[in-house]
Amino acid sequence: MKYLFFLLATMMIILQARANHDVKVYDITLYGAIGNGRKLSTPAINAAIDACAKNGGGIVRIPKGIFITGSIYLKSNIRLHLDEGAVIRGTADIDQYDQYKGSASLAKYNSGDAGPNANSIMNERWGKGLILGSGINNVSIEGQGIIDGIHAFDSLGEEKMRGPHTIILGESRNITITGVTINRSANYAFLAYDIENAGFDNLQINEGWDGIHIRGGKNIVIRNCSFNTGDDAIAGGYWENMVISDCNINSSCNGIRLIMPATRLTIANCTIKGPGKYPHRTSKERNRTNMLSAILLQPGGWGSAPGNLHDVDIHDIEITDMNNPFMVVLNQGNEGDRISFERIKATGIRQAAASIESWQGGVFGNVLLRDISISYIGNSDAGLKNIIPGQPPADSRPLPAWALFARNVRHLQLENVTLSHEGEEARPAFVFDNTGKIEFIKVDYTGMEQEQSVQLKHSSSFQKNQGK
Repeated sequence: MKYLFFLLATMMIILQARANHDVKVYDITLYGAIGNGRKLSTPAINAAIDACAKNGGGIVRIPKGIFITGSIYLKSNIRLHLDEGAVIRGTADIDQYDQYKGSASLAKYNSGDAGPNANSIMNERWGKGLILGSGINNVSIEGQGIIDGIHAFDSLGEEKMRGPHTIILGESRNITITGVTINRSANYAFLAYDIENAGFDNLQINEGWDGIHIRGGKNIVIRNCSFNTGDDAIAGGYWENMVISDCNINSSCNGIRLIMPATRLTIANCTIKGPGKYPHRTSKERNRTNMLSAILLQPGGWGSAPGNLHDVDIHDIEITDMNNPFMVVLNQGNEGDRISFERIKATGIRQAAASIESWQGGVFGNVLLRDISISYIGNSDAGLKNIIPGQPPADSRPLPAWALFARNVRHLQLENVTLSHEGEEARPAFVFDNTGKIEFIKVDYTGMEQEQSVQLKHSSSFQKNQGK
């Protein structure tokens, strides 16, 4: 919680300083931009940004209108301000988008990325963006306007369909993105590599693929944002001091998905609700809308990503209608410790138990589940009891327990936890594999009177206390 207060205070200081600073305004229409929804305004918008930057920075104003553009280059000390009714709309011409040009060192964040159309920042198709910024400082995108990626189609892009990201920022500091709406991103709405001191506030992100995807981020706040995405709402990794709070999250994939390590991560006061308002983009004609995991923390899930998952505080979360409430997985080169889930309420969980699991050598230290209520939809298929869990795929899957599965955890504590299921259920509530000290304090679950409701495999100390 202390990280939350520190980061919120930092972001407010940055916003206040910018709001009170007397700056010059550069209106893009004075540089030739025409907001008629037809004329390409790329040169004019970049000319306004260049003029503003050469004079020490200020506000580049996007007035009311629809401005068609290819790649726009942000520069240091620029506030890109979209008036109410202003629309930056990407062109359908893929050749009008440039490739992000950053340091080769950014390749270290490409966990699991391979192949001619994979998501590598060095790939000539993947790195295209509508708004680009590299090595910049003190920048913001703000206002009440809309940035529209139009789902620009690229037959040579990833999955032979993905086009440019809406915003790519790399190796940049002191960033704020506030107030705007981002629609129909042709790939990720916001992709960042190696950023520091960034705040995202009061954003609306609709359709597209991932909403906010940060690979390498320090001192980041995402708050008061609304996501209705066609892929993961918030994703990435190598986070340090990251706070996600007071957000409404809906997707046709995962809510919050960590694919690389994180330290000092807080997720608080969020509503995560399925099914997706917009179909999963990659499912194409199937138009899949079921939401997978509300919170999926899986460093190394897309490929080798060494590092720790430490000091994770997840609390006051409401989860509705999805396959899995939360899943935490360690992979090769990863360790986990001091992970807590508190005051979580989940209903309508349809497929997979909550899980804390490690498969390739890493172990969890201390994991706490406190003040938790999860309601599942039961499954009477007797064959589920014989599932042999193994290294999980990228997403959630059925497990041999219906409520909670744990593997390679030194100390697991459940306190004031209620777990239930509707209808018949063939599996036991819990399966603990190679789990050291297990503490049940006021744990209530369907079938608790049955002897086989808890299965221990290679696990040692199990303490059960139903008293106060």
